[in-house]
Amino acid sequence: MKVLKKVLKKVLKILIGIGFGLLILFAILVLLPEKETVPPLRPRANTKHWQMKNGFKIAYTHHTGEAGTLRTPVVFLHGGPGAYVHSSSIHIFKTLSSLGHDVYLYDQAGSGLSDRRPRYSDISFSTHMRDLHEIVTKHIGAKRVILIGHSFGALLAAHFSAEHPDLVEKIVFSSPAVMQPPLSDSTGPVDLSRKYPTPENLEYRRPYDFGHDVDRAVLQPKAVVATTGALLFDLKLVSDEQMDRLLNTLIAKASQGAVCDSTRPFPQEGGMGLYAFIATNNYSKLMDVRHKLRELDIPVLVLHGQCDFIPYAAAYEYVDLYKNGRFVFIENAGHVIWWEQTENYIRTIAGFLNEERQ
Repeated sequence: MKVLKKVLKKVLKILIGIGFGLLILFAILVLLPEKETVPPLRPRANTKHWQMKNGFKIAYTHHTGEAGTLRTPVVFLHGGPGAYVHSSSIHIFKTLSSLGHDVYLYDQAGSGLSDRRPRYSDISFSTHMRDLHEIVTKHIGAKRVILIGHSFGALLAAHFSAEHPDLVEKIVFSSPAVMQPPLSDSTGPVDLSRKYPTPENLEYRRPYDFGHDVDRAVLQPKAVVATTGALLFDLKLVSDEQMDRLLNTLIAKASQGAVCDSTRPFPQEGGMGLYAFIATNNYSKLMDVRHKLRELDIPVLVLHGQCDFIPYAAAYEYVDLYKNGRFVFIENAGHVIWWEQTENYIRTIAGFLNEERQ
């Protein structure tokens, strides 16, 4: 019996030692500066800032309409959440200014060149909605705008049109994210793939699967500590700089899944905001606005690439939710359509904007 007790004590000491050692290693990994694999985004020559009423700044680029008669302003809503306005977006959407549209592209709060907010709870889907309303009504001062929402930006555009239909003239949904909250009925969640089966004439291709890259990133000590501190204590226990570096590294790899040719992703530019990503991705309190969207007669264009990781059914739901929606399938393009099909993409959008309402 005494021998057994001695053995158990030794085993316990060893386990305590191992646990203590692992704790020290975990702490070191958290405190060790994150490697900068992607240089941070820097202000461009045409970068401007809006001073928001809550005391922070949002960075934006403005292309002035070139035609004699100015038309409805265009506002581009980037994806993510926690992403930023890529320089390719600034370049391609400048084309719309030649049609007479003022074009605005802004980094959502907590990402890109916009301010990082002090507390995790400072950013949510509802705050992004309020920011967009302030931008449209106060900073742009427009009676109505045309929204181009890419990925997460499409979700933001949809909810904005539901709450402020009088401010929206047209919407382009570019590779739209899955509508939130998910569709459900009296029996539970609805299988969108059954409700909107993929047409046989559309030949989709599977893009690079970046799921395993995401899994590795979320299990890193910094990510675990940051997420725990944010969700439980509303604190940023790891700095924005460190967390943004982590997400920039992940997105540089995951960009292979945003194109058809995974060997030719566009280079990332270091503007990701991880805390904004975590905070905005919480849709638990988001109201279902589908019933409001079905009443709207806003012209809607949905663009979907052949290699998009967003399923056809999720994209097509946006068409079905509006009275005046249409779907355009673009071959040889991934989630970021304009990276591979620049001319087709912008020509389709320009044609839609030039159409007169019937």
